[in-house]
Amino acid sequence: MYPVFQGKAQAGLFDETSRHGRFLEFKLKPNTDVLAIKQALEILTDDIANIEGLYCQLAFGSSCWDILNPSWRPAELISFSPLKNMGLEMPASQGDILIWLHSSDAELIPQGLIDIYLRMEGYADLQLDLEGIKNQQSRDLIGFIDGTANPKEDKRLEVALIPEGELGAGGSYVISQRWQHDLKAFNLLAIHEQEQVVGRTKENDIELEGDAMAKDSHVSRTDVKVDGIGMKIYRRSSPYMASQLGPESLPNHGLYFLAFACEMQRFTVQLDRMLGLTHDGISDKLMQYSKPQTGSYWFMPSASDLSLLFKSY
Repeated sequence: MYPVFQGKAQAGLFDETSRHGRFLEFKLKPNTDVLAIKQALEILTDDIANIEGLYCQLAFGSSCWDILNPSWRPAELISFSPLKNMGLEMPASQGDILIWLHSSDAELIPQGLIDIYLRMEGYADLQLDLEGIKNQQSRDLIGFIDGTANPKEDKRLEVALIPEGELGAGGSYVISQRWQHDLKAFNLLAIHEQEQVVGRTKENDIELEGDAMAKDSHVSRTDVKVDGIGMKIYRRSSPYMASQLGPESLPNHGLYFLAFACEMQRFTVQLDRMLGLTHDGISDKLMQYSKPQTGSYWFMPSASDLSLLFKSY
């Protein structure tokens, strides 16, 4: 694999001290002025960069990237397509622009949020706006620690960033999904049953082994190798709690799944295995208690490519 360099990534991608976040997905309005939207994005990113301790990161859907930057595109960038199997579904809600605000200081988020609302008005429609509520232990609302298998230190770079020698080097392929939990149903399970669903112990976050690890656990379905290469991804997900009811009148509580990878295959393999779209036909039991409501793929350009995008008038 080609080497990668952290300095090329947008600032904040690897800052895991952020516990407060806002996730905004936009669709471009018809006939949006390309120059105007680029200028708006450049101004808001510059404004937020001047707020110490607040990060603003941008990613773009496939169609949007072609509009804003028709001269080149990452080789594997695609739009998210719906997936179905055995009554399980992963819907598509492909957006054009993803804006991720995050900080270790919750008071900074509104400052950036107001600027985003003002700058994007007239150019794009907001289709998703969620507040992240990550706690110190990074536990999901189901009570299990999220992102335990994340790579550490420099390993994150190999996993999350497109390698040198490829178009978009230093940037990332990105997936976002809003997963809605049925917390009532999940919490009716005994602790050992919950652990069988997830594949880890709840209290101590220890991966189950041998016969204790169910073949349909979440860990079993997502921890996989292809041709000897682990399909690792870098997760920056966050729990959320929305005020309105979700589908089936369930409380709209869950996880905003946000992950980064050096290649698209790492996402597609994991999603196929979760849905049982594989030769073994085994699906992820966690999907009985949590259902995705949205789905988008994105390209997050490196800091230098983002700057060039703004300047390519």
